[in-house]
Amino acid sequence: MDPVHFSGKEVLTMAVRIEENGMRFYTDAAKAAKSESLKELFKVLAEEEAHHIKVFLELRSLVADDTVNEGFDPQLSEASLYLKSIADTEVFTKPDKGKELARKVRGEKEALKIAIDMEKDSLLFYYELQRLIRARDKAVIESLIEQEKEHVRKLTEAQTSLYGA
Repeated sequence: MDPVHFSGKEVLTMAVRIEENGMRFYTDAAKAAKSESLKELFKVLAEEEAHHIKVFLELRSLVADDTVNEGFDPQLSEASLYLKSIADTEVFTKPDKGKELARKVRGEKEALKIAIDMEKDSLLFYYELQRLIRARDKAVIESLIEQEKEHVRKLTEAQTSLYGA
């Protein structure tokens, strides 16, 4: 079995779905938030996710859509299966899961925890993609990773500010 190598276009298609669901989650979480600082943070994150969608769609139109299989490599094969598993079960990659999850949140503290966990899950997804993507498309993944890390930082700062550690 040859490992799956994802093209930049395929990665960006997955990233768009992740960002769409993130935007839906943050939009609904902002509406439910009582704290003005948290409401504002969720609004900003929703706007950033919307901006990421535009950027990723633009990038996707510029990136080649071919997928390259470079022969059997057990580590890549294992990584690609792991990535496929993440993509199949990841809350952010299924349509409307962000909105659905936001409806189930029971308070701001839980919303922050869920948001941090989802951003971390996105990072895990992008780090695995980084192992599989062609060298010429790695900059796309590196950009995604930096943006998600910034979201984790902002959310963690808000969590610490509002609730301590």
